Amino acid sequence: YKVIVLVNLCTGYRENVPKEAEFIYFDVSQPGYYHKIKKLKPAAVFHIAGQSSGEVSFDNPLYDFDINARSTLMMLDYCKNNDVKRFFYASSMSVYGNKMKQVTECEPPEPISFYGASKLASEKYMAIYSNAGIASTAFRLFNVYGPMQNLTNMRQGMVSIYMAFMLAEKPVHVKGPLDRYRDFIYIDDVINCFMECLSNKNTENKIYNVAAGRKTTILSLLETMFEAAGEKDYPYKSEGSTPGDTFGIFADISKITSETNWRPQT
Repeated sequence: YKVIVLVNLCTGYRENVPKEAEFIYFDVSQPGYYHKIKKLKPAAVFHIAGQSSGEVSFDNPLYDFDINARSTLMMLDYCKNNDVKRFFYASSMSVYGNKMKQVTECEPPEPISFYGASKLASEKYMAIYSNAGIASTAFRLFNVYGPMQNLTNMRQGMVSIYMAFMLAEKPVHVKGPLDRYRDFIYIDDVINCFMECLSNKNTENKIYNVAAGRKTTILSLLETMFEAAGEKDYPYKSEGSTPGDTFGIFADISKITSETNWRPQT
């Protein structure tokens, strides 16, 4: 495949786009940009653009709706009008809400943030557009981490936030109790999952949890990071809280591992 990257650079950097890929400056939530891709006729669309912080979604719910839900609706409509049959979407564990347990894809979604609500709305749009012949796959991503994560965004991504404090040689500030837990998934595993589903027709019109399938407490994460940095006694403080934050959640990944050849490797 030839890869074309559509991005408005609101959270990323131009130099992160591989030289082998074509770059188009683009805002998926704004109709004025769609003339740029009218003649592309892509084999598949991976919609992974968006505002990815539950906390930030409370600052401006309308912006969150535009960048997450409206953009999905517009991209699906583009696919319908340009005969694109395959659509992949980066959804989120946030659709589940504050479940405090291991969740399967059958768990009733109960988002507690505007971000989670916009991701769930996008999934519903995809279901409607399946009637127009667009086969969609939604990936409910859990806590993704890895190289090139934005270390300047201190309101999204636990691993990158804590690492940013450490690189600045400041005490790590944890918002919330240390016994909270998450399910961390490495970026390469996510990409491998995307590629597996691109070539697997069994994943059409499906929703999948994409995670490691195990819970990690925030204290355990900190201890692992400190040990990796050779700073076992690194200072940290736990105070405050985050709007729309869930206490704990982790994924049952048996659906995707039984229906595909994908397994998390990291």
